[in-house]
Amino acid sequence: VTARGGVVHWARDAAEAGAIITGLVRACGAEEVVKVKSMATQEIGLNEVLEAAGIRAHETDLAELIVQLAHDKPSHILVPAIHYNRAQIRDLFVREMPGVRAETLTDDPADLAGAARQHLREAFLRAKVAISGANFGVAQTGSLVVVESEGNGRMCLTLPETLITVMGIEKVVPTWRDLEVFLQLLPRSSTGERMNPYTSTWAGVTPGDGPQAFHLVLLDNG
Repeated sequence: VTARGGVVHWARDAAEAGAIITGLVRACGAEEVVKVKSMATQEIGLNEVLEAAGIRAHETDLAELIVQLAHDKPSHILVPAIHYNRAQIRDLFVREMPGVRAETLTDDPADLAGAARQHLREAFLRAKVAISGANFGVAQTGSLVVVESEGNGRMCLTLPETLITVMGIEKVVPTWRDLEVFLQLLPRSSTGERMNPYTSTWAGVTPGDGPQAFHLVLLDNG
């Protein structure tokens, strides 16, 4: 990772990870971040840590966004908002999402997705810093991998100036050959799909293309 222009930070626990990430966001002069869905950041309560530091975290996964707007907690590791029906989501968007009008928004899934897309697109284009988790890290090349199904991850991983990835140390695999096995195993065992819609891989920084600063926070947390 270092050889490819990234910076590696070691965090023994949630408190250390929170302090590292808060310091990195502040160093960028940012007051908000966009986030890819991440169980590691959920585990360490990162959104609350950032909020306490005056930094707003925007969840960009649709279900995570619903949960965040409702000031709630995820109810499932893969479908965090499964405990909400579409009428509840429509009412929530009207109440909590800026610019959404009750008279024009229905509870049709396409309408709800459109409202979320418009809301998130503004955050994607505005944010200077993104925070992601990682499904895997490939030691051979210092590459990070995120798999997702909406494309929001790819927006976070490519648009901001600075990218901070929080990865549990158990996510490291030795080589790309090992990654091949896990990329077949993960979607089949989680959603029953042959493969997931979006697989993003990156390593360090590339001048003029994508984030120009990359930080990897390796989290132990026991």
